[in-house]
Amino acid sequence: MRDDRRGLTPLERAFGFVPCDGCDWDFETGEGLTPCGRYFCPELPDVLDVRCPTCLFNFATGASNSQCGEVHTCRFSHEQAPARVELFQRWLASGRRRTPVLTG
Repeated sequence: MRDDRRGLTPLERAFGFVPCDGCDWDFETGEGLTPCGRYFCPELPDVLDVRCPTCLFNFATGASNSQCGEVHTCRFSHEQAPARVELFQRWLASGRRRTPVLTG
């Protein structure tokens, strides 16, 4: 975790999250390249992670194969996914998904 994120609530960390410089991962589509070599951002706050921890189904994009089938039956899909997707969509709408470009 980056040093500047410690001591914040999960919600504050979520809305303050900005991807690392040079990261081309498109959080909205779930595609792209990460300079860290990871499939998905290791810095993403848990409350913004919309993937099922069991099968990695992305509840925001519908990408991957759900082990539950078309009708999601796992606990994550009912207990956590709806709130995480809503928060994730709010984060996307906030415009914080890209590091601001400084002009001089």
